[in-house]
Amino acid sequence: MKRTVPTTGSEEIRLYMRTYYSLLRTTDEVQIQTLVETHLGMDSPLHAKARDDTPDVSALVYCSLRLPPCIRQTRLVVMGQSEWVFGQRGYPGVEQWQPVVAAARRRRSFFDGQETLAVYVASLSDIDDLVPILTAFQIEWNKMHVRLHDAPVLTALEACVADDRPLDDGLRAQLCETLEVSSGDLSNLEIIWKRDFPALLLDVGHCRKRTAVRLLAGSQVEYRKATQRWWENIDDNSAFD
Repeated sequence: MKRTVPTTGSEEIRLYMRTYYSLLRTTDEVQIQTLVETHLGMDSPLHAKARDDTPDVSALVYCSLRLPPCIRQTRLVVMGQSEWVFGQRGYPGVEQWQPVVAAARRRRSFFDGQETLAVYVASLSDIDDLVPILTAFQIEWNKMHVRLHDAPVLTALEACVADDRPLDDGLRAQLCETLEVSSGDLSNLEIIWKRDFPALLLDVGHCRKRTAVRLLAGSQVEYRKATQRWWENIDDNSAFD
């Protein structure tokens, strides 16, 4: 895959993209935290309240729809073009891992059941989509962590998860007050995360998000193969009249 930085009309966006493409050229894991400063400087309309202390629920909803639910447990996101590339770079048999999907993305992804998410990338645009989403998700997760980690509501959340029951109205009201979000915003997140929502909030309260990403280098041939597989997947899953 070519590692040249795509051009764009915004200097802030160019700086952001230069930053993550430069870091991804290494063979090491890249900590998402190292991208936060340039992400904030981009002032993306999709993350309009990134600089605010209070959670940007709209951005969190956007990210949650485009990441698989296992992002809760994920520490490392590995991007590659083919199963061969994954295997050659130390991740054999990724397609025997658990297949996972996001509500608003068709990107092929597999979770190892512990902390690693393998994501197939068919083009540079996949990287330009995924990295900002992961960064925004971590920013918003950690904003909520600051409010939840030592809050009294965390005890009630622990009981809710232990009993495997949904949030009640009283707990929702406490969460809105603690997180400084509206009841409508909380409801939107609950709709997306469904039964996992209490467990998600408990995870947020217990630990900060420290996601890392790694891009596995591949050849132009592998890029073409990945693109072909992407189109085949679209054809196989498209409805015809």
